Amino acid sequence: MSLRFEAEEGKEEKNRKKYEADYLAWLERAAKEIATTLKNLEVKKINKIVEFYEKSLGHPASMHFPLESEEKETIEKLVGKNRVKNTILMKTKALIFAPTILAPSTFPLDYGTAMHRHFFLHGLWFSAIALNEVYLESATEPMLRYMLEHELAQGEIYKELATQSIKILSSEMKGVVHEEAMVKAIQRSAISAQELERERQLILDLSAQSPLVPTHFASASLFRYLEKNWEEVKRFGLPSQNEKEKELELSAEKFADWADFSCSSFKIFLKKLKQEITMTGAEYGTEIV
Repeated sequence: MSLRFEAEEGKEEKNRKKYEADYLAWLERAAKEIATTLKNLEVKKINKIVEFYEKSLGHPASMHFPLESEEKETIEKLVGKNRVKNTILMKTKALIFAPTILAPSTFPLDYGTAMHRHFFLHGLWFSAIALNEVYLESATEPMLRYMLEHELAQGEIYKELATQSIKILSSEMKGVVHEEAMVKAIQRSAISAQELERERQLILDLSAQSPLVPTHFASASLFRYLEKNWEEVKRFGLPSQNEKEKELELSAEKFADWADFSCSSFKIFLKKLKQEITMTGAEYGTEIV
């Protein structure tokens, strides 16, 4: 092993550890903010949400489950069956959250009702879209189509960035992607400004009463679902379509390690959340000392 290679490997390891430490610190701050919101709910509701967290932590794959046939038909009707024919459509009781990309200098969180991800597993590429169950039931058709178009547009943009070998995106770049996808989604769905505002309010309402899960753990959950339900999902898998996708296979294979970190970090999030809700945490699961 050359000295240069050792130096580069050491730098990469140092950057990884710093990123993980920063992420965990942010996650604990997020848990504190979310606990403040949860305290406004009835104890029975808080217990139900914490039980969801504990089940998801113990069995990450359980956080997502397939759509009902009529729900799948609705989505196919809204965006076109061919556009999602190779996509695994899922739903979850959770709402996802991430650091805000619209105002990165402040701490507020961005909440999402859907997530579009691509995974490489057992030599095949998989595309999955997970939707919040209550949003799916409550949103009007214009809202639902807008949300789906936004996820599909983001998937297109990120796929294009991947072909340009752009692996790490700054907050500013993520903001640009979000805005570009939003413009495309508004154009494709023809949603009105009034309906957009109603959609924003629905998300705020859901964020005050739903289990809130970091996007990293939600992604890990989807990945674990694919692993656990391989026989059912393997028909959705596609081999690499070009040289760039073949090049990305090696880095994509490392996602299993990232999924492990995402699950362990969620455990830290849940511990902090319980500490903030109650003095000992005994009322909400295993006592924390």
